[in-house]
Amino acid sequence: MTIGQLDHNLRQFYAEARTQKGEPYSKSTLLGFRHGIERYLNSPPYNKGLQLASDPRFLRSNQMLDTQLVNLKQSGKENVTHKPAIEEDHLQQLKASGVFSLSSPLSLLRNVWFHIVLFFCRRGREGQRALTTKSFNFAVDAARRKFATMAHDEASKNHRGGVNDKPSDEKEARIYKTEDQNYGYKALKLYLEKINPNSSAFFQHPKANFSPEDDAWFEQRPLGVNTLANMMKKISKAAGLSRIYTNQSIRATAIILWSNAGVPNQHIMSILAVSQLQNCSDVLSRALKAPSSGCVSTASSVVQSRVQASSGSREK
Repeated sequence: MTIGQLDHNLRQFYAEARTQKGEPYSKSTLLGFRHGIERYLNSPPYNKGLQLASDPRFLRSNQMLDTQLVNLKQSGKENVTHKPAIEEDHLQQLKASGVFSLSSPLSLLRNVWFHIVLFFCRRGREGQRALTTKSFNFAVDAARRKFATMAHDEASKNHRGGVNDKPSDEKEARIYKTEDQNYGYKALKLYLEKINPNSSAFFQHPKANFSPEDDAWFEQRPLGVNTLANMMKKISKAAGLSRIYTNQSIRATAIILWSNAGVPNQHIMSILAVSQLQNCSDVLSRALKAPSSGCVSTASSVVQSRVQASSGSREK
């Protein structure tokens, strides 16, 4: 395919791209498509070295993309609607409802899943399904505080691996140990003791019939991507919340809590500086342990833009 043909095909794609419901994609998704195509063509084995946004050879396709973005803005469909963060009262209700109890396989599974998504901002069901029994490490920091952290980066749409992949710092996030009885660190410890040793998958089906003395509380078969995708919906219903949240709401909650607690934006995006790791963990811990001063309120446009930047351009 020549450059001219690629420009023509991109122009046609931008003009005709629609969701499964026949609706136009959002601005962020269309720009994400262009970035994704560029990254694909610049990665092995193609190594084209193209710059689709600035190369004058792609003038016609970029003009079409610009026209589509103008049309989206004029029709009020420029932006996607972000999933709401979990309200403060609902965070407290989750902790008090018993849905995260450590006394049964199902509630233990929900506890661990929720804290992993909240603290490590796990992006999607595919990434969660790829976690293994060796995906987490336990360590002690210089102040002798115990914490759990990721053992590897998540392969995601933004970090697929390969020679040209840029490292992700999501694994640098930490869950610090606290005195809370049902907290994430303790739950993760217990979960790893009770998972089925005959499966390498991290998220496993909980046993319907079990005894607390059993070595394994979980079946050998892993949870499927659809089950993982609906986890927060089921947790919301089990806890009796007045609003049914989705998995994306947990990521939004973490980012808003960090932002409102004064964590710098660059640390929210990377969770990189060691000096901030304990602070980030403690911010989330406090929100789950006791009522705070409005830490999860209606998100401002600035915070919502951070959610969008962190979550990527995925169309909901």
